[in-house]
Amino acid sequence: MIRMVVNDQLRETKLHAATPIVDFLRSELKLCGTKIGCREGDCGACTIIAGFLQGNKIIYRSMASCIMPLINGQAKHIITIEGINLPQKELNPIQEAFIAVNAVQCGFCTPGFIMSLTAYALSEIEKTPQNAINSVAGNVCRCTGYKSIEKAVLQVNDLLQEMPTEFDAKIKWLVSHNILPSYFNDVKEMLQSIRSETSLTGNTQATIVAGGTDALVQRPEELLEEQISAIADIAQFKGTEIKDNKIWIGAATTVDEFCQNKEIAKHIPKIKDYLKLVSSPQIRNMATVAGNFANGSPIGDLSVMFLCLDTTLVLSQDGKKREMPLKDFFVGYKKVNKAENELIEQIYFPIPSANAHFSFEKISKRVHLDMATVNSAVSLKMESGKMEDVKIAIGGLGPTIRNMEKTCDFLNGKEISDETFTKANEIAQAEITPRSRANYKRLLVRQQLFLHLRGIAPDALSLEVLK
Repeated sequence: MIRMVVNDQLRETKLHAATPIVDFLRSELKLCGTKIGCREGDCGACTIIAGFLQGNKIIYRSMASCIMPLINGQAKHIITIEGINLPQKELNPIQEAFIAVNAVQCGFCTPGFIMSLTAYALSEIEKTPQNAINSVAGNVCRCTGYKSIEKAVLQVNDLLQEMPTEFDAKIKWLVSHNILPSYFNDVKEMLQSIRSETSLTGNTQATIVAGGTDALVQRPEELLEEQISAIADIAQFKGTEIKDNKIWIGAATTVDEFCQNKEIAKHIPKIKDYLKLVSSPQIRNMATVAGNFANGSPIGDLSVMFLCLDTTLVLSQDGKKREMPLKDFFVGYKKVNKAENELIEQIYFPIPSANAHFSFEKISKRVHLDMATVNSAVSLKMESGKMEDVKIAIGGLGPTIRNMEKTCDFLNGKEISDETFTKANEIAQAEITPRSRANYKRLLVRQQLFLHLRGIAPDALSLEVLK
């Protein structure tokens, strides 16, 4: 039995654990304000808000319900568009903002936008115009341009400027300003009443599902025939800590949790900018770091990044653990070096040194929220003006992500210069074997290598070397 609070009521269901939560909401609870669009987490029409207890507060995040397995709603507060309606059925200020600036046309996408903005209001994120716009980055409107929607978003952001940041005070403020209905004052107690009754299992004999963002896209029907073991909320697979001069990350830590970690930001200052290229807020709030590895994709953005961070995986099966360098994990297209019932429990990488540089580049059809055509990452140290410990990983060139060992060997001990780049590119071109659109991908490799090196030493490379 799966139990959760949906809007203002405690709900339970015997539906299969892998059922997309949008189907539970629409078919079983008849909450049809949550729309079904792409069923791949791309359009945002199905956006809901999920809240989970953390200490004495509830953490609320927007999520894509079309690829969220039902089991991941266990002991959470699930909010749909119906759940923010006021008792008198009047519009709340977020809904009114959309009407006021004509940000609604056919209306199909509107519930998703409203839910993303409500999640933004509930979040700890600083209330700035750019953060408000970023909160709806995963919502697509197909009717027209976005200027009217942007106006509504900025109007909502203005409304939130006086909101307190402490959780209980924030909820009371949102309720008193009719942004949330009054039942929100009682949700914490409702969740506490079912939390003690809830235990998730890490049964490794079953199909292991963490965020589900890839599994529910690739094989949703198959999962409904299998026993599911959910690990997304198991404490041993969560969290980030620094010990033994290494950064340790629980396998089920979400991309957003990794992105928002202040310790990570100290050592990889641009990590938030890089991860905005990877997926929408709804997906980053669900997808796990290790899930990107386990997927085995040759264009996995996090896989490319973590390969350059000298990452090691801690795998476990039946109580036995072993470690494996991430560079040895990918063995073929969508094939990884682990037993069927073995799972990634933790990952770790050395804390980058003070003279370390890390960068990530990605080319895709859209700048944001799209699969890469070619992506790459570079990490290196600058010692007395020369590059040392160079690591380069490139995705999109074949069945697995490529570690550019020969190119790295050449760059070690060299200064960044036009001559160095030209020779490094020659070696890189000989080292890669693109399987499709070869000339185009070779060009992208050259451009990305240039951007990586120029980002480290802007004055050392000229544009002339690209002619």
